[in-house]
Amino acid sequence: MNSRRVVLADILGHAERNGLYRFPDAEPMAAAVRLPGRQLTNKMAMIDAVADALAFPDYFGRNWDALEECLLDLSWRPGSLVLLIDNAQVPEQRAPADWREFLEILHDAARFWKKEGRVFSVFLQGSHAAWPRVEPV
Repeated sequence: MNSRRVVLADILGHAERNGLYRFPDAEPMAAAVRLPGRQLTNKMAMIDAVADALAFPDYFGRNWDALEECLLDLSWRPGSLVLLIDNAQVPEQRAPADWREFLEILHDAARFWKKEGRVFSVFLQGSHAAWPRVEPV
């Protein structure tokens, strides 16, 4: 395991660092699009939260495949994208299978945008240790 300290400034603005990360609870992140973890209690809530937050197009199909397709397009939303999911322990506990699928889709999108040179990172507050922890400094 890499013991190198990861700081927020090393990720934001650097597409080569795209991915999923843990972020300290209650720590603010002004540039992020927030998703309310307390509301992400099932598949449809997860899908709808992202679609609403990112203003997905009207043709969005409200399923996992459509979520992934829109996250790999984002033509209506230029620039960097940083998502912050607070209370990530809620979906992890309430809907673990849906949560794993949701995170896999987000992780795939981060890898795709890394290849394209566009920032796409996801920060989880209150989640387990599977993802690298980022320091806000």
